[in-house]
Amino acid sequence: MGGRGVTDVVARPETAEGGRGGLGVRALVVFYVSSLVGTGILLVPGLTERQAGPAALLAWLALALSSYPFARFFAEMSAWRPDASGLAAMVEAGFGRRSGRAAGLLLVTTYVIGNPVMGIVSARCLLGLLGEPDGPVYPLAIGFMVVSAAFTLLGLTAGARVQAAALVVLVLGLGAAVVLAVPRFDAAEYTPFVTHGWGGVGIAVVTAFFSFLGWENVSTLAEQVDDPARSYRRAIRWAVPIVGLLYAAVTAAYLAVPGDEPVVITALLGASLGEAGAIAGDLLALGLAVVATNAWVLGATRVVRAAARERILPGFLAERPVPATVALALAYAAVLGGLTLAGTGEELVLVVTSSAFLLLYVAAAAAALRARGTGRALRVTAVVTLLIAAVFLSFAGTGLLFALALAAGCVALTAGRSRTS
Repeated sequence: MGGRGVTDVVARPETAEGGRGGLGVRALVVFYVSSLVGTGILLVPGLTERQAGPAALLAWLALALSSYPFARFFAEMSAWRPDASGLAAMVEAGFGRRSGRAAGLLLVTTYVIGNPVMGIVSARCLLGLLGEPDGPVYPLAIGFMVVSAAFTLLGLTAGARVQAAALVVLVLGLGAAVVLAVPRFDAAEYTPFVTHGWGGVGIAVVTAFFSFLGWENVSTLAEQVDDPARSYRRAIRWAVPIVGLLYAAVTAAYLAVPGDEPVVITALLGASLGEAGAIAGDLLALGLAVVATNAWVLGATRVVRAAARERILPGFLAERPVPATVALALAYAAVLGGLTLAGTGEELVLVVTSSAFLLLYVAAAAAALRARGTGRALRVTAVVTLLIAAVFLSFAGTGLLFALALAAGCVALTAGRSRTS
């Protein structure tokens, strides 16, 4: 990356759908980091602390170390077959069209179910700023999801520049929050360390995995990346250590700060700067949440249009960005409305989303080993990804059952559609 910063996005005018060119290494780093460092680091450390106590830090460290194999696998996958379908394209290459269509529908479904969690986090941050913590979370969350859906209409080039500028400020703020909180650290917060047994650590791994979803999200941009083989491989050399160090530092600091504030940045800045720090933390958290939501909704839009081109979804969604954007906004509103009626919190959604993505990881890695013409790097990283994902899935419990049910439904729906098309 030379001596220039991450805001110096290499991005040429956007080509037609499916064409090459447009995004370079720096743009990919931006999308990688903004896909991962957002709502996960704001919300999930608090959830994992409830599940595993201070030993939750082990879950985060394990995931940080396993990030490179995952990231490298998806980078190699995108280099081998640049396709907006992402994981689904790999599954089709290894197991055939029917399996690829089912994976494509499961990928869309997982984006639709999981992304609204980011809107919930944004809504809670805003309500915290307004001094109304018991305010209308879900209606506000719908508004945030609609705004992020509209953001995708800027296009990749303009979107990358906006994301880059916001991300630099927010990541610097994240680092400053950790440094400022150091004087408030209390070693007693780490004792007892394994408070809920090793089974709790396993559950925390699956929950924290939500924060590490994003390596596959950037593969949906592959059709508009300049020289995918070079760009993806170089981008993860920067993105993986940035994400890993941020997650490890922020989680370790959060666990060391007394209190029960669920939003990580608010807890850190509130501990060091009092009420003014808590307000600054809510502002920073809101910015991070919006940046991450933009990246994920952009990925979802690409997946929806790719699925529509394959006739997995109605074909009109592939024609222009607006129909896909509107469809996603309506789907997010439906999911958030369903959560409101069911009275279900986001923790179950996080575990189900993580489990569904892990299933897709297993399927894509197995497909890479089966497909013809894959290179050595793709096959080696596929083996490692397959093993790690299988181990993580063994701790998923109820989340895995829900994910398997979703997968079975997608298989049935795509099989029926194939017979009628």
